[in-house]
Amino acid sequence: MSQARIRQAGPDDALVVAALTLQCALHRGGTSEPGFLDRFAAAWLRDHRAHPTWIAEQSGEHAGYLQADVLNPLPWPGDGGRGGTLHVVRFFVRPSFRGQHIGEALLRTAAEAARERGLAALQMRPGPKTRGLCERVGLSPAGDLMELRLDEEG
Repeated sequence: MSQARIRQAGPDDALVVAALTLQCALHRGGTSEPGFLDRFAAAWLRDHRAHPTWIAEQSGEHAGYLQADVLNPLPWPGDGGRGGTLHVVRFFVRPSFRGQHIGEALLRTAAEAARERGLAALQMRPGPKTRGLCERVGLSPAGDLMELRLDEEG
């Protein structure tokens, strides 16, 4: 079995990223909808630099992907001029490719890209099945995220 190739997605990969996103959603119990691939690809293309994505390829197939958002806060006293976070939004390895260290390779590649970009952190909210993988790559618990849903009446 060959080792996975990890590469950053570019504009020509918009439909691949869309297809992997749909596969991820379906695997997690979601449903498809007409026109999703085109709608997603167009949205991702408009702002792909703010949503860096890495694709894993193995044996001529797309094995998985990692998609993140770059969060760049304004400077703050005492932050040493190094700021920003690469926040992993979607992280998916197709079931037939699991157990082959592809997820670890994707996460390590994203961490190295964040380091090279001068970002201060890489963060993600792991699921029960990805917590060990995150720990192997060097991520550690840092609290939990909270949110206010603005689309609900309260």
